[in-house]
Amino acid sequence: MHRTGKFIGKMACVSLLVFGCEVSNFDLQENPNYLTPESADPEYLLNEIQYRFQHFMGNMILNTDDVMRYEAMTDTYPSIVSVDVLDGSSSKEWEGYFEALNNSRTISELAEGDETLLLHNAINKLLVGYMTITMVDYVGKIPYFQAVNPSEFPNARLDDGEDVYMSVLEDIDQAILDIEASTFKFSTDLFYDSDKEKWIAFAQSLKLRILVQTRLNSSSIGIANPVAEINALLEGNLIDTEEEDFQYTYANVVEPESRHPYFQRGYVSDFGQYMGNYFMYMLKDSKSQKDPRIRYYLYRQAAADPLIIPYNTCMDEPNVVYCYLGEYYRGLDHGESRTGYGDNKERTVYGLYPAGGAFDEDQFVTAAKSTNLNGTGILPLLTTSFVKFLSAESALTLGTNGDPAELLEQAIRASMHKVLAFEDIKSDFLATEESVDAYVEEVMTNYANAASDEERLDIIITEYYLAAFGNSIEAYNFYRRTGYPSNIEVPIDDNNPTFPRSFPYSANEVEVNPFIKQKKNTERVFWDTNPEGFIK
Repeated sequence: MHRTGKFIGKMACVSLLVFGCEVSNFDLQENPNYLTPESADPEYLLNEIQYRFQHFMGNMILNTDDVMRYEAMTDTYPSIVSVDVLDGSSSKEWEGYFEALNNSRTISELAEGDETLLLHNAINKLLVGYMTITMVDYVGKIPYFQAVNPSEFPNARLDDGEDVYMSVLEDIDQAILDIEASTFKFSTDLFYDSDKEKWIAFAQSLKLRILVQTRLNSSSIGIANPVAEINALLEGNLIDTEEEDFQYTYANVVEPESRHPYFQRGYVSDFGQYMGNYFMYMLKDSKSQKDPRIRYYLYRQAAADPLIIPYNTCMDEPNVVYCYLGEYYRGLDHGESRTGYGDNKERTVYGLYPAGGAFDEDQFVTAAKSTNLNGTGILPLLTTSFVKFLSAESALTLGTNGDPAELLEQAIRASMHKVLAFEDIKSDFLATEESVDAYVEEVMTNYANAASDEERLDIIITEYYLAAFGNSIEAYNFYRRTGYPSNIEVPIDDNNPTFPRSFPYSANEVEVNPFIKQKKNTERVFWDTNPEGFIK
């Protein structure tokens, strides 16, 4: 079911949808599969949008996992955030987004005057709206208002990110009204099974996320009083239970491949990446006890201390911060380029949560041979924990309703409960309530002893960082917004790196659209008003 409608994506290339292209390359001159409102099935289209949505979001997260130190970055920023990053041979995020946008606008046309499609169109607007703001958050200006209309606009112009955001906010408000008015269900809803209250909770939580994300430049999206707007949302229906968490659940299906991308990386073949030493340090050593989530997040494949390059040299190199953390947590520092020494089966890999891998109970068996969940993990997109962290940030920085300390504690506990209750596993190594309480008490003591709001914000965002494992989009956004965590590791080979404040445009589209010129990674998205060199 996850791949129903997969081949609707064949109906157009993004260059045709957005800018026009040589159709002879795609056999589209008289293609009967090119869907129009007259020929399209809204159920089929919306199912395709769901597939496009999870594929797009999952791959965008992979794009920032190493930038945000969850995985180790084993190259430089310019190399990993390159002009080809959105054109990957298997991911094709740029193309996939505009295919989804094309389907979205077709559904909206079909829904005009048809009350049976109110819920379909609302779900459509929310999913594609989430994709749209994600694209803006990555690249800044995007083709949007003229996009996917090649007959009228063969070369779509770029639209300002703030204008696109305002359009998405309007779509969210309309989606809420349509959900409330709807009486017909969507038969293959992969998120909430057509539960109207849950969809409204997601819609309003997404709006909260947008308002907090743009808090440094609220006026640019027409928000004159963000405090009042956020307070109104806080009093309404937001995601505040795990049953309402907005997430995508993967299947253990091999053909077509439907398992979690992390599982595919770490369990199907030898792990080709390294976990980030900074992230593992924060879980293992940054507090007086290990983070209770560590055995759920990470899985150690072998009980062997590393002796190969770079581990046999980096302990004595002053620029290398962590090198090897001990206890067989084998990863690499941020920017460590010495790789490929045949230790794939001994590296720490993704664990039970969210990858659907193995729970670490000191079994020290290679991931491929471990007892695991066969990739039935989740994509945590907007959870109770995330909403509480956003509320805490807003309360501290804007003065919105709620005690930021209480919201921080609620956020941490929500994350702990979600991770520690993930699947019904039995083990002597499961985290205890006592360990969770001790962890929370230490964080809250540090928060109470903080000398300034900036120190308190640092604590909130650092805990958000640890809870956001599996969704580095959140981390990429709040790092640019706040500059925290303050102790995040700088690339070891460059004391003054140029952090990518945005991603480049698709190289393919720059080539065919005269209205798009390639941009520099130093260019900031509209809500990032922080100075140059603010983060590294």
